[in-house]
Amino acid sequence: MNTLVDGDKGRVILGVTWFLVAFSGVFLTLRLYARISRDSRLWWDDYIITLAWVLLLIESAITQYGRSLGLGKHVWNVDIKAAFVLAKSIYIGATISCFAATLSKISFGITLLRFTKGPTKAFVWFCIVSLFIVMLPSAFLSWLSCRPTAKLYNPFLEGKCWPAHVTRNYGYFNAAFCTIVDFALAILPWKLLRGLQLQTKEKMGVGIAMSMGLLAGVCGIVKGVHLQHVTDFDFFYTGKNITIWTATETATAVIGACIPVLRVFFNNTITSLHDRYHRTDGRSISTANTRLTTNGSSSVPLERIQSHKSMGSSAPSMSSVPGADELGMVITNDFGHGHGVILQTNTVTVVHALNTQGRVVDWTGADVSNYR
Repeated sequence: MNTLVDGDKGRVILGVTWFLVAFSGVFLTLRLYARISRDSRLWWDDYIITLAWVLLLIESAITQYGRSLGLGKHVWNVDIKAAFVLAKSIYIGATISCFAATLSKISFGITLLRFTKGPTKAFVWFCIVSLFIVMLPSAFLSWLSCRPTAKLYNPFLEGKCWPAHVTRNYGYFNAAFCTIVDFALAILPWKLLRGLQLQTKEKMGVGIAMSMGLLAGVCGIVKGVHLQHVTDFDFFYTGKNITIWTATETATAVIGACIPVLRVFFNNTITSLHDRYHRTDGRSISTANTRLTTNGSSSVPLERIQSHKSMGSSAPSMSSVPGADELGMVITNDFGHGHGVILQTNTVTVVHALNTQGRVVDWTGADVSNYR
């Protein structure tokens, strides 16, 4: 049977869907590895983004099952009994996809909660809560639209259903609202970075990494355009684009939420390898034993000779909190108690080491980065 003549789009749907699952799964796995390998405990955003990906996996499995029933074919080429089961599976998959897409966005919002305070933090909370509330009708409205519910996927049953445009129009609203929130959350990191004294290159890198949610917003727009096919009689065939773009929106949101963590992880890994193997003028810093060696003299542990002072003599002490690596910043211990802000810090290195004659050499403010 020639699938092109019969108009079978099932292979394309499955190919793209499973690629998205695998591709986003690689990013998620690397994110979790980056957390665990640095002995960092997982936080709520990690668990939620993982749940979103698992739901995407389940959604794809339902799509695979739908393919066996005739998904991608014209309705007149699908067995009538299989068509009822296929229609039901499509509605189940649509409900799961709503949760998957929304949770992937909420995960990034929860990440931002750790970098905000005051009105900005309240705005992030508004985005998180409103995303979930607006999503619920979109996920369940179809199931409430018919009495009995089975008439939703078996039009031959006795009963009544709401006009089809009710569900479709709310889908438009949900897609538009999610897109606006995606853009808002993607732009917010630039507000956090605006007042920091960072090199332009570094600020751009952090900002772009934290703004990948823009891509999910674009996918939401494209998905919204194809919502017009939801009420098509031949949806098994014409629903290809909405099926693919729904999965793309979730996968893109998962990848976008993982990129900030991976950016810092790979930067640290590259720096570590550079410090380990690069030598200049016989001097090196080895991350393996964290020691400074100079021209054959005895090594001195760096943790004993390096001190970090933030701008201002009265600044509070610093420590990393879960998620601080998303921006590559250090956050005050008071964060979350009304005093925490993201600070740009300067590093002053004070090194005391014995030279070959046994005298103490005082390197105050030395730029040890030149001795990697």
